[in-house]
Formats: sequence, structure tokens, C-alpha cells
Amino acid sequence: MEPVVDLAPGAEHDPLATRFAVIVRGNLKNAWQEREFLRLRGSAVIFADDAGTALTLRFDFGRLTIHEGVVGVPDVTIRGPIADIEALTQLPVHGLSRLPSVLGDRDGRAAIGSVAQALRSRSLKIYGLIFHARFVMRLLRVLSHSGNP
Repeated sequence: MEPVVDLAPGAEHDPLATRFAVIVRGNLKNAWQEREFLRLRGSAVIFADDAGTALTLRFDFGRLTIHEGVVGVPDVTIRGPIADIEALTQLPVHGLSRLPSVLGDRDGRAAIGSVAQALRSRSLKIYGLIFHARFVMRLLRVLSHSGNP
């Protein structure tokens, strides 16, 4: 099955929607990220508070449709400023087997620290993380363009 990333009508004019589409399309060149993408089923809403925009990312086993606004009831909601949301795409989320090498990498430590600080200060919130942890991890793996494992 060939992965598909679509922008719903209206979403092609939203810079954040096109940014996420470009990130995911680029990441699908990596075999491990494509495998994670093909396993994703569910939806995530992303609220960028400082931009006043919302996106819905709907995954259906190899197909991603990015909608402008909130569509349906999401499994996970991510809310925060654009800088904190984009920091999620810098996380080194390759799995526990790579954790020692990630912690030795300055950029990986900086990304983890940035996101951890945003979560602690509550400027970045991830609703549904507890009940949909597997979905969130796969979503972060698909969005992460921090390099190959």
C-alpha cells in the first residue's frame, strides 16, 4: 500500500497545514517512519494558540488527511504556541534502543529539554496522552524529522 498525504479543501491555504504535510511526506522516505505511518489510525487536533488556527490530522492506515479546523471528535489534542508544536517535530523518538546515543547528541538533548520545559510550564498541552499513548508515540515518530535511527 502506498502512503497518501492529502490536504482537505481549505487546508491548502493554511501555512501550518502545508508545513505538516511537507514534514510527513519527507519523513515517509524513511522505511521505519513509513511503517509507523501505515499503523496509525485515529485523529489528532492541533491548536496553535498564537496563530489562532486549528488543524485536524486524520490517519487511516496509510492515509493522512489534514483538515483546517476541528473535524469530529479527536483521540488526541495538542495545544500550544507554534514554536512548542514545531519543537515536537525535532524530538528524537527512535525507540528505547537508541536512547543512549540520543542522550549523547546535543540537538537531541536540546529538543527533549525544550519540550519537557513547555510541558512543565503548561504552555504545551497534550490531551489524551494517557489513554492513547501508543497513538501519540507513533504520531511523534511520523512527525519527527530529527534523522534516521
